[in-house]
Amino acid sequence: MNRKLTLAMVFIAMSAVAHDGGHGPKLTDSPKQGGVVSPVIKASDVKMGAKAPLVYKAELARLEDGSVRVYLYDPSMNPLPLTNFTKTVKAVLEVFKKKQMTTTPFQLALEGDSFTGKMPTVTSRPYNIDLVLQEGDRKLLAAFDNLD
Repeated sequence: MNRKLTLAMVFIAMSAVAHDGGHGPKLTDSPKQGGVVSPVIKASDVKMGAKAPLVYKAELARLEDGSVRVYLYDPSMNPLPLTNFTKTVKAVLEVFKKKQMTTTPFQLALEGDSFTGKMPTVTSRPYNIDLVLQEGDRKLLAAFDNLD
């Protein structure tokens, strides 16, 4: 009986810290740079979860040296010109360890056709990376969840 109660409590705890079913619609696109593709939504739509309207798509490519590159695409997976975006992107690494979430902010800088930066050391897997992008007056969010 104790085991069932413990399993139920673990499930409830994990559900409480999960990303409410994702941010934006579920995508099935293949990555162009060998990374992971995620929807980009307006930051103000974050509470809509999977029902948030798609604005763009983002691809996160992780390199062996711990750096990451983020590529932006239109809804048809055509590369976006990055001239309307700020030159830096705010990012947060979210790690769940011992039922606690820790967040470590870091930044990505515009380099050519992508935003590039060094990811903090990951202490536990899976982990999430959330990005806040600024395009003119519009604040956008891309969330890469359950990375390993």
